[in-house]
Amino acid sequence: MTATIAPPVTPSSPPVAPVRRRPGALPYLLLIPATIAVFATLIYPVGRMVALSFQRGNLGDLITRRTVWVGLDNYRAVLTDGVFWTVLPRTIGFAAVCVSLTLLIATGCALLLQHADRWARVTLSVGMVVAWATPVLIGAVVFKWLFDAEFGVVNWLLTESGLCECRHRSWLGDQWSAFAVLVSIVVWGAVPFAALSIYAGLLTVPPELAEAARMDGAGAHRIFWSITFPLLRPIYAILTVLSVIWDTKVFPQVWLTTKGGPYQGTVMLGVYIYQKGIVSSQFGVASTIAVLMTVMLLGLSWIYVRAMRQEAR
Repeated sequence: MTATIAPPVTPSSPPVAPVRRRPGALPYLLLIPATIAVFATLIYPVGRMVALSFQRGNLGDLITRRTVWVGLDNYRAVLTDGVFWTVLPRTIGFAAVCVSLTLLIATGCALLLQHADRWARVTLSVGMVVAWATPVLIGAVVFKWLFDAEFGVVNWLLTESGLCECRHRSWLGDQWSAFAVLVSIVVWGAVPFAALSIYAGLLTVPPELAEAARMDGAGAHRIFWSITFPLLRPIYAILTVLSVIWDTKVFPQVWLTTKGGPYQGTVMLGVYIYQKGIVSSQFGVASTIAVLMTVMLLGLSWIYVRAMRQEAR
């Protein structure tokens, strides 16, 4: 019988606590440029706008550098202004139409990108990127030429195709046709971003799910609403909120195309703020409308943040 001799136990050295190095002042110094930029481009202008909403702020006060505080008078004047309550629902309705058409057309383009062959997909993608990269000012001017009463391509195409006798038709002379032109400009500029975002989401949907549903007899419509859309719901939520924010504060498309006409029939909140502030020199009232618009958009931004958090989970 042999005895097993245990190896000698050597005393181990006590664990050494890791040395925590103090970060020092470098991280705070690196934050200074970003802090200055945010303060100069966001915090100070917004704070100045809020302060101006409680002042009279007409042209005489601006020239003489005089500050006349009026309390809540500007808010009372705006909230009891009949024009404001005409412009606000008009803006909301315009944004609702633009957002609906944007998401509908973008979904069709994204599905087309998914099922098209390589060259068609590349061509369509390049076309949407070019449309997306076109400045808003240039897009508005091009659409104004397209719908020109005398030399516009739209009138010529409609007349030559026999759909209507549209020679010398002024699309911007009637409120509803002017709205149709404005909706076309906004949707044309918004579709590329939405379509590419939805197409990116479609690439993440496992093809096995659609294949299994197809074997069970489901059609393309049922597969989209039962499988694809629920998986892409966070993307649609984000696109909806962003589109509502962008389409609510639309300004250059309206001002370059109709200037709020005919007969102030296409004045939206952005144009109304410009008319009050720059045209009528009522900077206090214009700031008040801008504050109310900002509060409304902040509420929509809160929905956007919630959608982002749900997507992260």
